[in-house]
Amino acid sequence: MKKGVQLLKKFSIPHEKKFSKEAVWTLTNHTVYQFANSLSIIFINLYLWRLTNSLFINGLFNLITLISAPIGTMIMGRFAKQKDRLVVYRYGILLTAIFYLCILFTQEKMVDYFYIFAILKGISTAFYWLGYFTLMFDVSNNQNRHRYLGWNLILTHIATLVGPVAAGTIISQSDALSGYPIVFMIAFSLFLIAAIGSFKMEKSEFHHKKYYMKYLPMMLRKRPSLIKTLLGWFIIGFPQGILIYIPSILLFDVIQDEGIIGSLNAIFLALSILSSYMITRFAKLEFTKMYLLIAGFGFTFASMFVVWELSIYTLILFMSIHAVFKPLQANSYAAHYYQWIEKLPLKQHFRVESIVIRETIINTGRALGVFIIMMLSQELNSVSLPWILCFVLMFQLIIPSLVDGPYFKKGVDFHAKDRRLGGS
Repeated sequence: MKKGVQLLKKFSIPHEKKFSKEAVWTLTNHTVYQFANSLSIIFINLYLWRLTNSLFINGLFNLITLISAPIGTMIMGRFAKQKDRLVVYRYGILLTAIFYLCILFTQEKMVDYFYIFAILKGISTAFYWLGYFTLMFDVSNNQNRHRYLGWNLILTHIATLVGPVAAGTIISQSDALSGYPIVFMIAFSLFLIAAIGSFKMEKSEFHHKKYYMKYLPMMLRKRPSLIKTLLGWFIIGFPQGILIYIPSILLFDVIQDEGIIGSLNAIFLALSILSSYMITRFAKLEFTKMYLLIAGFGFTFASMFVVWELSIYTLILFMSIHAVFKPLQANSYAAHYYQWIEKLPLKQHFRVESIVIRETIINTGRALGVFIIMMLSQELNSVSLPWILCFVLMFQLIIPSLVDGPYFKKGVDFHAKDRRLGGS
């Protein structure tokens, strides 16, 4: 009996790590959004591939999306601060719904206007993530942030696990390309549900409406370690741009079956869910550097399989191992960055600006990855592509050296400057 009680205590959640009602609802609504997104995002690229059979057009679509995203983030950053991050969040969901509605109207003619669709996709994604990442900061704290980020990934991966399987089944059982519009219609409906759900969220309690982006250069001078932290986002984004669409196209070339691709993505995401759950139970902020080092070695190890031989088996091994270590890197670096926000002179009053900077930098890294693949699309083959993947993933080993922690020089009085900047 005593052992049972001790076991329950061991797995019980400490009070300081429990979530507020706002945090629970934010996670719930995000899960709906992610399920809708997962139904369609993989198959948008496959849809373009089936229509064009052009790696260049797929690359250009993703490149325009990734360039539009930071531009949209910078434009809406001031609006999010002066109005509310929840308004931008809602705009992101509604614009995403409109994106899929437009695909339903144009269908195969989407190819003629793919650049317009790419811009709309980039802007809608930018609006959503600017709002959501700010909400994540607001509804969590240093005590429960690793747990919140872990559950965020678990629910995201569950949604992204079910979505591709369901979409792949619908598409594979339909004639030609007729299954794609059905999937996009379901996604559109779910985005509308997420938009309605966003009205159950509360507006920000912070009253500082001034946009402080002009003080960024001064902060970077006073906090040199922050420059390295921001560089880390660029390095993290670099391989993500390539992995957005290349693996699914490689799998389709070998398998030629969307249903199997959806099932394989479910397996990869199941591994990420397990990894994310372990993070929610055991991860601690002080071990951030170690977690990032482990993730970097994991990515490098995964890339060795496709360098050795590019086949269906090595590609599955690569994606599986990558899926295990991706949540560890994502959670650890996000928690580290949120801690940085609270150590800046303006603290939580700079949170919107911090997300604008993060999204701009990580999307710039993603865009560079896509641009490189697009420029090399004519020369890429089963030998060169694995080495490119290996190089960009080995680059992740630099990230732990960029994490110094928010420790500042002693003897420097920032309080007067904090008050002048409007900090608390």
